[in-house]
Amino acid sequence: MDTGFNSLDVTQVAKKYKNARSRLILLDYGGTILSNDNMDSLTRYQMVKQTRAPTLPTERLISTLKDLCSDKRNTVFVVSGKERHSLTRVLNDIPNLGLAAEHGMFVSWPTPKVGAKRKWETIVPNQDNSWRTIAITIMEVYTSRTHGSYIEETEMKVLWQYRDADPEFGYLQSRELEDHLANVLSSFSVDILHGGVEEGGYVEVRPRGVNKGVVGMHIIKNVPKISNASKIDFGLVLGDDHCDEPMLSVMRQIGRRTVEARGREPLAPLPATITQVDVSPCDPFISSSLSMFTCTVGKKPSAAANYVNDVEEVIDTLESLVKVATRDHKYFSSIDLRSLNTTAGSPTGGMQDSWLTTLNSAPASGNSTGFSRSMSLGNFQSATQELSPPVPVKISANLNEFLGTIEDEEDEEDIFF
Repeated sequence: MDTGFNSLDVTQVAKKYKNARSRLILLDYGGTILSNDNMDSLTRYQMVKQTRAPTLPTERLISTLKDLCSDKRNTVFVVSGKERHSLTRVLNDIPNLGLAAEHGMFVSWPTPKVGAKRKWETIVPNQDNSWRTIAITIMEVYTSRTHGSYIEETEMKVLWQYRDADPEFGYLQSRELEDHLANVLSSFSVDILHGGVEEGGYVEVRPRGVNKGVVGMHIIKNVPKISNASKIDFGLVLGDDHCDEPMLSVMRQIGRRTVEARGREPLAPLPATITQVDVSPCDPFISSSLSMFTCTVGKKPSAAANYVNDVEEVIDTLESLVKVATRDHKYFSSIDLRSLNTTAGSPTGGMQDSWLTTLNSAPASGNSTGFSRSMSLGNFQSATQELSPPVPVKISANLNEFLGTIEDEEDEEDIFF
């Protein structure tokens, strides 16, 4: 693991999030914001054979995602390896949430409409799919002679799963299958991926040029089209397994490229887990003040710069961002007011004008229900002085006149003492 691989500093993330004007949040689905069904081989097998329903998001998660998506400064995407219908069934009721299915093969842009049929587009143009029949035919041969293996098909890809087979024999068969597919499908525009037992145990065939890193860059380049946001100045990317590594790697390189452009401090070399990619096409859409946070779930070798321990910690982090943004819209402390930069001629001039408007609309009885935010005492005094004309102060002519204005407060003292 990278020597600087530390736990995610949620306080630092919240601080940068609060001050950002255009934010991008990319979240993996299973294993990141939802408990991973892949962790249990039996559960995974039952899901593939459709004898058990997959785990569904909790109300807490749905509520947090809705709050994040309701902020106009946020562009939120769930980038998953699941099929389109699986994501739509559980996340279609969240307004302004973007979805990317099948590792980014299909993208549905954020829309305020909920419950309606989503529009999907593909990153890779439609190609010859005759390779699917060939791949499945070859995989069936290896399935018949490898006890515990099975074939899994999705809309985009075909997988040969051997996680439940004998580890040694299954691995030998997977290497042979990988070579067999590479030779037969060499004339097709496909990628053949092999994940070892520690990664789930599979051989996958899918269209060339499709991964979560590609879709991450695609989303960045289209943010100005789907929102009125300026250049992205905050990024948070969360994933948990090898399928998320391309996305974590690309986003970390984008953040590093921005820091290097500032030229303020030398940076340590990137870890060996990162595959170098040309991210320069994203430059026009990235602010020079970008703060990028990449995080994996679980402490393990990763292209991410930080980690969190589990899914619960991911949801806690997202909730903390919602709370920071909500508090920012409701209250200002005296320190916040001093730090505000406005064009009203003083550090708090513009804010003070808004308080004056609120004070003018308050009830004459002096009820404070007209206030929507707190303010410092100095600003309150200056505001009330401008609202009411000065009252002349009466000066006592003699000591008797002065003493005559003092009231007996024995009853009040009895109350306190």
